[in-house]
Amino acid sequence: MRDLIASFPDQLTAATASMAAQPLPADAPDHDRILVLGMGGSGIGGRFLSGLLADSASVPVASGHDYRIPSWVGPSTLVIACSYSGNTEETLTALDAAVAAGAQVRALTSGGKLGALAEEHGWPCLTVPGGHPPRSQFGWAVTGLLHHFAALGHAPADATNVLSDVAAAAELLRTESDAIQALANRWADLLADKTPMLYGDAALEPVLIRWRQQLNENAKRLCNHHVFPEMNHNELVGWESGDATIAALFLHTSEDHPRTVERMRLCKALFRDAGASVEEVSATGSTRLQRWMHLVHIGDWLSLLMAEKAGVDPVDIRHIDYLKGELSKMA
Repeated sequence: MRDLIASFPDQLTAATASMAAQPLPADAPDHDRILVLGMGGSGIGGRFLSGLLADSASVPVASGHDYRIPSWVGPSTLVIACSYSGNTEETLTALDAAVAAGAQVRALTSGGKLGALAEEHGWPCLTVPGGHPPRSQFGWAVTGLLHHFAALGHAPADATNVLSDVAAAAELLRTESDAIQALANRWADLLADKTPMLYGDAALEPVLIRWRQQLNENAKRLCNHHVFPEMNHNELVGWESGDATIAALFLHTSEDHPRTVERMRLCKALFRDAGASVEEVSATGSTRLQRWMHLVHIGDWLSLLMAEKAGVDPVDIRHIDYLKGELSKMA
């Protein structure tokens, strides 16, 4: 896992070259909404695209993480199935429902059943290298989905070319590597005996979810995430039971809403008064994708260093393997 995280910038570079060499249909089909299917390490890409395109896509973009699909899926819906292994049970079941509803389908996978289905039905499909934990292939997932979306006529408003933007993000992470690891190391020490509470602007929720998933899987730690301003209407009251066992980590970008910035400033003081540790980091980068990748890389390093300091295997997912094994007996 250390090698996979350290080589993340190289993964982004390789993904841009690979996607540039995988042409997609030149004529985008008519569609009035898009649904990206995926679970876990494969599903986080859909959340990212929904956020990256929130203010630029001409149609609604949603992500699905279940066996079921929304009732609005139909012939005018474009569904992108994303499964690293190609065998994710929930994604394949939801895909069957989407096909039955008459949706237009595309795919992103390393092979498996999804790859076979794409070949059988002639769906546009982008292929990524297999053989690694899905969460470690985040760069391939996001780059592939960006390539799909660009071919459909949707791209982030601040990126003139999506693959060039990914390549620039890779260079940014190489430049910031020492600072990223230094911050992650300091926060890993802080979190040794504290429960992480992750916060950010509502628009940044995909990044917060990625952090939470990485702390769960790599560091084997429970944590929570919430967004501003929504948490001010519920979780804030729960902070009456906050104490020194909690560390509140705030992620910021230059796109944070000005009123949200003030809300976070006031809440940081409340959290400190409760005895919690409060830390913050501001993203670097000239585009939304670059800023989000910068924060993602910090979170990935943090999860790894927490695992190493605690003496746990960041690759092991025995609870997930157990669950899948038991479910397979009921098939």
